[in-house]
Amino acid sequence: MEQDESRKWHLEYPQIGPDLSLVSEPGSTQRAQNFKDFRVWQQGQDLVTLVYSLVRKFPREETYGLTSQLKRASVSVPSNIAEGWGRNRTGYLNLGLCYARGSVHEVESQLITAINLGYLNKAETATAMDLIMRCSAGLLNFMSKLEIKR
Repeated sequence: MEQDESRKWHLEYPQIGPDLSLVSEPGSTQRAQNFKDFRVWQQGQDLVTLVYSLVRKFPREETYGLTSQLKRASVSVPSNIAEGWGRNRTGYLNLGLCYARGSVHEVESQLITAINLGYLNKAETATAMDLIMRCSAGLLNFMSKLEIKR
């Protein structure tokens, strides 16, 4: 009975794909040993650092509003990549990359809001916006590569 349930689950969720022993990031010839090997994870960590630096300029009344939201969205980028990797299936990694890309653009939108509210200016966010575009493109490229493998 338990074996039949397991087979049924795999038929319903075939998107999980093979294990991650065969995964490498686009543009890399080496197989990843850990999620920390991925350039997109490293860029996500850089984005967290940048966001935490930028929100220090926000007014105190934003501590539980936009400041908190920006921090959570930025931390979500590398966290989702790590979680997808940790599930050890290409489909889950692809889903983690997808969530990470959504969070990247959430950060972008929130930084635009911060500019519109006068908390930051375009020059202050230029490095973060550039990193957001590079990270978004890298995540999309990686997701496309994983889709092709399936």
